[in-house]
Amino acid sequence: MARAVPVPPEGEKPVEEKSIPELIRQIVRESSELIREEFQLLREELTATLRQLLIATALVMVGAIILVLGVAYLGATLILLLALAVTPWVSALIVTLAFLIAGGLIAYWGIRNFNRVKIAPRTVETLKEDAEWLRHPTRPGER
Repeated sequence: MARAVPVPPEGEKPVEEKSIPELIRQIVRESSELIREEFQLLREELTATLRQLLIATALVMVGAIILVLGVAYLGATLILLLALAVTPWVSALIVTLAFLIAGGLIAYWGIRNFNRVKIAPRTVETLKEDAEWLRHPTRPGER
């Protein structure tokens, strides 16, 4: 079975003709380049993720302010409406408990959505690939 011989970049000697110090310099240079590229990918992914999170957070904050005002007026309306059937303090207690339960459920739903955000998934994947390649750098046809 024929073995694939890698072709060196233009101006470089084949690996077989390089001295040990030259090979070490090449490994250091290529490793540095790989690390720079990984950090650049991480920076790009984090920027995109941060932008999405900032927009989502701003929308949630504006919506929350409007909802707080609306809920306050709705609560007052419900208390007055229930006060027609029961004493005012019982009416206020019922409405308060209903709002606490609804608020807790909505907060739980929001926290679950934040936990679904994946930070830099491509970078994590390429770092895993790089680590695997570093364990077995001489396999032909890889990287």
